[in-house]
Amino acid sequence: GMRQRVLIAIALALDPDLLVADEPTTALDLTVQGQILWLLEDIQRRSGMAMIYITHNLAVAASISDRIAVMYAGVIVEIARAEELFRAALHPYSRALVSSVPQSHWQKQRVEAIPGQPPDPLEQKPGCPFAPRCPRQTAVCWQSMPLPIVVRDHHMVRCFHVDG
Repeated sequence: GMRQRVLIAIALALDPDLLVADEPTTALDLTVQGQILWLLEDIQRRSGMAMIYITHNLAVAASISDRIAVMYAGVIVEIARAEELFRAALHPYSRALVSSVPQSHWQKQRVEAIPGQPPDPLEQKPGCPFAPRCPRQTAVCWQSMPLPIVVRDHHMVRCFHVDG
């Protein structure tokens, strides 16, 4: 936790307009995670600085973010306000991520795994990188990358099957 605080202090020493925080709470216990998140939010609020928070923990992202961009295989597949992403995710990968976040630590619930394996980053294939694992994939998904579609104010998705 102290190392994280020192790194944050170093990053903020030049009063940046933007802070990119890449997994700043990884390997920390929940108490220290909360302290680091509170510190970052406090600094951001007081300074007016923008922050990009990179994490694998969607629950943490939702708790501190106004908007969330979901990436799969290096491609942004959906961008939405945090509350809208949890309420109405549109991309199949985003939906799978949202459904994997435990709703309560008091309830036992089964978390569904995403079938298949992530793509090999060295093999670039045409089409949507999520197609081999997607329950909604069709032939077009294998042939070309979907273009970003703005479906609602501040909500973008890359999927050929947004309505289905």
